Amino acid sequence: MTTDQNYDSPAETSNGTDVATFRTLSEHDRQAIGAIIQNKDRLKLAQSQLREDVKVVADRLGMKPAELNRIIRLAMKEQEKGNALVLEKALIDLAEQLLG
Repeated sequence: MTTDQNYDSPAETSNGTDVATFRTLSEHDRQAIGAIIQNKDRLKLAQSQLREDVKVVADRLGMKPAELNRIIRLAMKEQEKGNALVLEKALIDLAEQLLG
C-alpha cells in the first residue's frame, strides 16, 4: 500500500494486514477530539441523570418509566408539529358540543 505525504504508514494487525491509515494529528486535531470526548462524557452523565429523573417522576405518578417516556416522546412530537393535536382536540370538543 502506498502512502502520500499527508498520511503516516498504515496501522497493521498482528497478522500483517492493513487496518487503517491516518494522518498525523495536529494540536488542533487533538484538542478537537478531546472536546468531543468531554462532550460525550457530559452527555453520558446527563442521560444518566435524565433516566433517574424519569424514574422518580414515573414512580410519583404511579407508572412505569417506559410509559412516562412514551408520553414525553408524544408530547415532544406534538410540540415539534406546532401543537396540531391541541387544535384537533378543540375541534372535536366543539363538534361534541354541537352534537350533544
